Amino acid sequence: MDPLQQKIKDLEFLLRREKIENKTRIKEILYQILEIHDALKKMIDIAQKQSWQEEATIFVQERFSLVLKKILQTLQRCGARQINSLGQMANLEYHEIIQEVYKEEIPDGQIIDVQEEGFLYEGEVIRMAKVVVCKK
Repeated sequence: MDPLQQKIKDLEFLLRREKIENKTRIKEILYQILEIHDALKKMIDIAQKQSWQEEATIFVQERFSLVLKKILQTLQRCGARQINSLGQMANLEYHEIIQEVYKEEIPDGQIIDVQEEGFLYEGEVIRMAKVVVCKK
């Protein structure tokens, strides 16, 4: 192999490595944004359980909901995609089964509740969905 071909091969290798490293960094950032999203969701749940005046509860829910919507829009603009889970059959590549519930009328392995949404970035899992499935 002549020196020019070797240089081209080395540059191609460096470019592939750089692309992989960038993708890893982006996935880490998206995961951190998801943690903020989850914290806000928990705050909404807590606010709903408080004995505040109805106006205060509605105010908090509306404001937090707007922030959650903006976070999801940001994730989507960055290329993150939500894993469609509810009603699907559990797939261990995308779903972490956190509970199994017996339901006669539902097929074995079907997801009946999503506790935490899962997300993908360029086809790779950023975070698995935490799901409840039917077990017979």
